[in-house]
Amino acid sequence: MLIIIALLWCKKDIRDSFYQLIKTFFHKQILTVLGFAVVWTSICIVLFYEIGVWSTDNLKTTLVWVITYA
Repeated sequence: MLIIIALLWCKKDIRDSFYQLIKTFFHKQILTVLGFAVVWTSICIVLFYEIGVWSTDNLKTTLVWVITYA
C-alpha cells in the first residue's frame, strides 16, 4: 500500500489533486458544519451522562461513531 501511495505521490497531477482535496476540506462552510456536529454530539453526550445512559466505558464506541458516521 505504501509503495502504491509513494508511486502515486510522484505524479504531479495526482499530488495537485490531493492538495485541492485538502484545501476543499478545510473550507469555512465545511468546517462550520463539522463544528456544529461536534457541538451537537458533545451536548448529547453530556445530557446522556447526566441521566445515566452514557458512561466513560462508551468512550471508544462513541469516538468511532463520531469519526465514521456523525
